[in-house]
Amino acid sequence: MCEIIFSRIFLGFPVLLWMAGGLAHASCPLELNPPRLVVRYGDSVSVNCSTSSTDHEGMGWEATFGGTGLEPDVIVVTWTVKNLTDWTIQPKCYITSKDGKQCLETFPVILYKTPDRVSISVLNHSGPMVEGTQYQLQCDIQNIAPLQNLVVKWYKGNKPLDNVIYSNISKRPEDVSATLMISPNRNDDGAQYRCRAELDLGPEGPQPHPTVTSEPLSITVHYAPEFLPGNDTVEVSAGSDVSLDCSAEGNPPPELRWTNNTAEGNANETTVGHLRTLNISRVTANATYNCTVTNRLGSITKQIHVLVDVPPQQHPTMFSTAPSTPGTMTTLPGTAKPKVVTFPLELNPPRVVVRYRDSVSVKCSTSSTDHDGMGWEATFGVSITIVIRFQGDGQHWDIFAG
Repeated sequence: MCEIIFSRIFLGFPVLLWMAGGLAHASCPLELNPPRLVVRYGDSVSVNCSTSSTDHEGMGWEATFGGTGLEPDVIVVTWTVKNLTDWTIQPKCYITSKDGKQCLETFPVILYKTPDRVSISVLNHSGPMVEGTQYQLQCDIQNIAPLQNLVVKWYKGNKPLDNVIYSNISKRPEDVSATLMISPNRNDDGAQYRCRAELDLGPEGPQPHPTVTSEPLSITVHYAPEFLPGNDTVEVSAGSDVSLDCSAEGNPPPELRWTNNTAEGNANETTVGHLRTLNISRVTANATYNCTVTNRLGSITKQIHVLVDVPPQQHPTMFSTAPSTPGTMTTLPGTAKPKVVTFPLELNPPRVVVRYRDSVSVKCSTSSTDHDGMGWEATFGVSITIVIRFQGDGQHWDIFAG
């Protein structure tokens, strides 16, 4: 909607501008086809301007490129440019009536240009990233227009992360940057980030939207070692071989080392990938082995306990004992778990030979007066009955088997 403007110099003559909503309240009888145009920089353009008026002197286009001048006695005039490169162009179609009035319509044209280059980088950092640390990615977009129609899209793999839009009103090409904060974890090792410059030019613009995407940025994430699930306790039979597994992950790949609390030299190590195995031959005693894994971000240790299962000894039919002295072990060969005692003990008789299924009686006595009690510990077959009898002097025990 425009108003009448006096003394405008147009085509060398003073004229009145007659536009819709002007003093005469008449509509400007012009129609633009298409009504709006989105043009790629350097492409051609063609727009028709027509009128339903029958009493006009002429019509034409006013533009920095492709202007036609006043064409008399026509009802359609075309604005054509083969190579549109004027970023600020505002072509106008006008009509002049026979009484000297003139009105015009400005044709809205959007000239766009896709970027010359889109690239992605990490600000103020190079090399591997560390888990849990924040980093800033930057997307650099060179020579794009118009800025107000730009949308910058961030991706990790094919997953959208963020969109950035711009409120700057600028018709000419500009360089622009967008940033994204990330805090990678170990699962992001090897992840690829991309940024995409997309021009959303509305329904009149090209579909799909013009886009330029950066080359992917692959990241390496370093993290401290962590043990993989495994057994902390292993049970084996005495004299058997056993293999202990220690596996861990980390980046850089951690070094694995075995240590133990014994001086046995019957162990060797093998490594396959993340798994380091300690092979121990002829295990004879309980032991604890330490697995330590280390990289530049940390070191951790876990213990693996080896428990040796000693089978019960077969008891003989003949029992014997060595003379006992204070602080030594007194035992019968048939016992499964010898005890170390600190009291003087005496067996009577010191040795016996027994016929199968006969009874046996052995007296164990002590000269100690500072003890809580006495007893026998022995292993017997399932057919043997044990009878223990306390004697009144508090220093003797009798054991009977039959």
